[in-house]
Amino acid sequence: MALQHFTGHSQELALAAAAQITEEEREERRQEAEKLDEKLRFIVEKIPDRRYHIMGSNAGAGSGEFHMYRASRRREQERLERLEEEWEQRQQTEEFEKKQEELRKADEERTAKKRDKRNKKKEKQKAKKQKQGEGDVATAGAAPAADGEQQQQQGGGGSSDEDGKVEQADLD
Repeated sequence: MALQHFTGHSQELALAAAAQITEEEREERRQEAEKLDEKLRFIVEKIPDRRYHIMGSNAGAGSGEFHMYRASRRREQERLERLEEEWEQRQQTEEFEKKQEELRKADEERTAKKRDKRNKKKEKQKAKKQKQGEGDVATAGAAPAADGEQQQQQGGGGSSDEDGKVEQADLD
C-alpha cells in the first residue's frame, strides 16, 4: 500500500516536472535521443555479432597464449579507435553542413534585405519622376511656349515630336 502511494506521488512529481519543461527543452531532448539512437545503430551495424578466438589473460595460460592475447587485444583496440574516428568524422561533417546552411541562410537574408532596399529606392525614384512628369504636364498645359523655352535652356529640345513643333514654331 505504501509502495502504491509512493508510485502515485512519483507520477505526480513526474507530471509536474513535465509541465515545467518548455517546448525548446523537449525538442532538445528529442534531438539528443535521436543522436543516441543513431550512434547505437551505427555501433550495432559496425560491430560483428560473433567474435572468434577471444582470449583473456588467464593465469594458467601458456607462454604462447600471451602473444595471441596481445594481438587480439591490439585488433580490438584498433577496431574501437576506427569506430570512434568514423563517428567523430560523421559528427564533424554534420556540424560543417549545418554551419554552411546557417551561413547560406544568413547570406540570403542579407541579400533579400539589400534587394528590398534597392527596389524601394527604385520605386521612390519612379514615384518622384511620375510626380515631376505630372507637374510638367500641368505647366505644359498652362504655358506651352514657356515649356519649350525651359527645355532649350536645359540643353536642347530632345527628340519628341512636341519639342520639334515648338522649335519649328520658334524658327518661323
